[in-house]
Amino acid sequence: MDESELLKSIKNSALDDLVFFSNPSKPLRERWVVLEFLKIIGLPFDENETNSLDQSSKTDVLFRDARFQVKEITNPNMLRGKEIKDKYNSIKKAKNIEGIVLPASSQNLPPAAQMYDLVVKGAKQLSESKTYMASKNDLDLIFYITRQRASLVQRKEICSLDFCKLGWRSVSCVNSKQAVVLFAAQDAPDFIKVNSQSGYNIDSWVNGAP
Repeated sequence: MDESELLKSIKNSALDDLVFFSNPSKPLRERWVVLEFLKIIGLPFDENETNSLDQSSKTDVLFRDARFQVKEITNPNMLRGKEIKDKYNSIKKAKNIEGIVLPASSQNLPPAAQMYDLVVKGAKQLSESKTYMASKNDLDLIFYITRQRASLVQRKEICSLDFCKLGWRSVSCVNSKQAVVLFAAQDAPDFIKVNSQSGYNIDSWVNGAP
């Protein structure tokens, strides 16, 4: 690959990022989160089984009898949209590889945190919102963790009492290395109940194989 081809590839990649993280692509990102969750827990599926509903619906992604409400936990005060747009504009103007000057990130690394604690806090805050008060008992809440310096969930941390009074049908979380069903009510989808509190990561449980 010569320099012109490499530059074209870099520009195309930056454009793909811009499109993927745009507002119109929100349903695509939500389906991607659910697909990543399903892959990591090892559930056989067809991608066509996932469907996005209208953004006015409380259900973001339908998968079989699951009704996923997808939420992302990012770095505090993150301005991802602006940073991706600034990066794209900088790369777009470049005439050669040496001309690519990426804008400096305005984000500082957040303090270390536990992924489990972030999810418990997020699930509680959302459960108290009027937006979900009437529908949360039919929703399968799933958090996608992109926050940096957030430790993986460990088996000893999981306590159903942290979630059982919040009203969600189920609560799960996923990042690039791990997927965990933290809570599942009796009427949760069977595949979620089967995987309840049996978190998986790419290799094995943080504290040993499940």
